[in-house]
Amino acid sequence: MQEEKKENSGEPEKESFSWKNLGRRKLSVLLGGIAFLILLTAGLYFYAFDRVGLHGTALVDVPKNATGRDIADTLEKKGVIRSSTLFRLYSRILGSGKSLQSGTYKMKQGLTIKKAMMELRSGKTESVLVTVPEGYTVHQIASLLQEAGVKGAGDFEGEAASYGPLKYQYGPLPVTVKAEGFLFPDTYNVPKEYTARQICDMMYKRTDAMLTPDIRQRAKAKHLTLHALVTLASMVEREARFKEDQVPIASVMLKRLEIGMPLQIDATIQYALGSPKEELTIADTKIDSPYNTYTHKGLPPGPIGSPGMDAIEAVLDAEPGEYLYYVAQPDGHHIFTKSYEEHQAETENIYGK
Repeated sequence: MQEEKKENSGEPEKESFSWKNLGRRKLSVLLGGIAFLILLTAGLYFYAFDRVGLHGTALVDVPKNATGRDIADTLEKKGVIRSSTLFRLYSRILGSGKSLQSGTYKMKQGLTIKKAMMELRSGKTESVLVTVPEGYTVHQIASLLQEAGVKGAGDFEGEAASYGPLKYQYGPLPVTVKAEGFLFPDTYNVPKEYTARQICDMMYKRTDAMLTPDIRQRAKAKHLTLHALVTLASMVEREARFKEDQVPIASVMLKRLEIGMPLQIDATIQYALGSPKEELTIADTKIDSPYNTYTHKGLPPGPIGSPGMDAIEAVLDAEPGEYLYYVAQPDGHHIFTKSYEEHQAETENIYGK
């Protein structure tokens, strides 16, 4: 009998069918499905029914650039939800992560994930936008906060007078309002429930961020402390109505300081008086106040308002120049002169004798 032989064609041998392997696959799929259902059921429980055992309220701040993880971690930390992980999971499943609105929310503790998501999607925040214009004093900022209905507005002036955490906001002379000039003028999203201390901290933090390492280095190169820089900038802010006048006005101030001449800044008299006057008198320039730069040489004890970044940059860009005087025209622009005689002539030309 002849033995049959099959030549190897070079093709791989096909794997033989195995009921055993098929059974294992089915079991694996089944167990995976059961695990998924358990996870889904547990997740749905947390999503719709689970509550943290807390019954208070919490202020939840959601910055504009907050990630889903940031929001979830904050909610868990504040006791609003139980699980940050499940919050992120259901944000992905439901695709709701991008619809969460920034702002500050007053939320109940012990919410379900579903309820927490609904509130963050609503955009109904417990905060107000407060815009602080450049040059505003602490008194004026307090009025803005009062109008906005912020809880801490009533205590703001007192807190700003006594609370000053920034080391560089102190000069050689004492001031009555420590925060004056160091509350950066900007638009703030202020929670209505914020205390005066929290408002101050928010604004101090912005000031500290705006005084960048570059600005600090440039001030040091000009032999200016940050206190002196902000004080000068506050006067430039109040004196110059137009940006193009800021550097020339700063140059006059630096020149007068260089030669030991009184600064004679009208804005410091206005600050010393406590309320603005349309026109100052000779008697006003003789007022007994350390802020009277007509009778006291050098810088006043501190800033007279909150300078904006343009005024700060103007002081850093300016150098003592040839001009010692300036006078405002009716349109707000200034004319700069080198001598008192030229200054008097320009003043009489504009306003008459």
